[in-house]
Amino acid sequence: MRLLAAGAAAGGLGAVGVAVPSGTARAQQAPPATIRAGLQRGALGSMKVALPMVAGKHNLTFTQNIFNDSTAVILALQQKQLDWGNITSQHVIRWIDQGMDLVLVSGFGGGYNVLVTASKLDLAKGDMAAFKALVDRRKGSNKLKIGVPTGSLQHLKLVTFLNGLAINPDQDVDILNIPFPEHPRALDGGQIDMAMTLAAFGALSIVNGSGKFFDHLYGAGLGQWEVGFAVRKDMVKDTPDVVQRIVSSSVDAMRLFMNDLPKCLEFEKKESSFPPPVIEMEQKEFVRYSYRLVLADLQRTAKEMHQIGWVKTDYSDVVQNYVDYSFLEKATGESRQQLMGF
Repeated sequence: MRLLAAGAAAGGLGAVGVAVPSGTARAQQAPPATIRAGLQRGALGSMKVALPMVAGKHNLTFTQNIFNDSTAVILALQQKQLDWGNITSQHVIRWIDQGMDLVLVSGFGGGYNVLVTASKLDLAKGDMAAFKALVDRRKGSNKLKIGVPTGSLQHLKLVTFLNGLAINPDQDVDILNIPFPEHPRALDGGQIDMAMTLAAFGALSIVNGSGKFFDHLYGAGLGQWEVGFAVRKDMVKDTPDVVQRIVSSSVDAMRLFMNDLPKCLEFEKKESSFPPPVIEMEQKEFVRYSYRLVLADLQRTAKEMHQIGWVKTDYSDVVQNYVDYSFLEKATGESRQQLMGF
């Protein structure tokens, strides 16, 4: 699958290149820099609110450029239209496969893969045997229809999930390319029987009655780390002080909400357009935040993408070359070994 062209992001990286010792006081003495950030539409609400609250401490200003997906973000990074961007684990494998000069420098979290059924579908939560039996009964002209955006992390997890149940994703079910925002309506209208969706849209489907919770593809054996942040490789080489301040800013921002549910809900409700009950379900039941980067989860993603044919090469043995823990170590005071856990 090839990457699609992305639109340009506005802004520029300013006043960089002078290295200063680490530490808050010295960071404030560093030349000011404007960082062009690439963030996803409808996601990372708490980060969008928290980042401006801490950036000044590191003498940075972030311009938040909003993109529809991480494919557009990594293309804009590669084209030097962005300096720092939000990506998913599968996009790391995509940029490796495409030969892009990007580096993963910090994490954000996981728990975004939620499988919901249409409310009228007679399928109990987590009943895999019944799910498999339902798929078998409906093979032929009335295959079970599952909506998910083609090429997304959720698509990858869906195909891996089906394969794990000995369900052929190409023959036994119909996987329909449906964008996340359309999932609740498609479930309610009977266009699809199930949706492998983002946590927010899964929560929306459940709250509005169009869907029922079936499974949360998260945890042991499935992966915990899914989303993080990347910079360009030239920045790591030429302006490491700026990269350090970017990572330190992101860590400081996350520390404002990642272990504080009331504060997280406060920030999300400021930024998100979802109803409060949806935000509360998403944050309480599904999403988990951490600035750590779980290398084993990235390696798992590489293997999964190779196994289903999304990339010809298994990159699990080389992904560590595209992760730089040094900035996160300085920002958090944690060791690389600690940062590789969740």
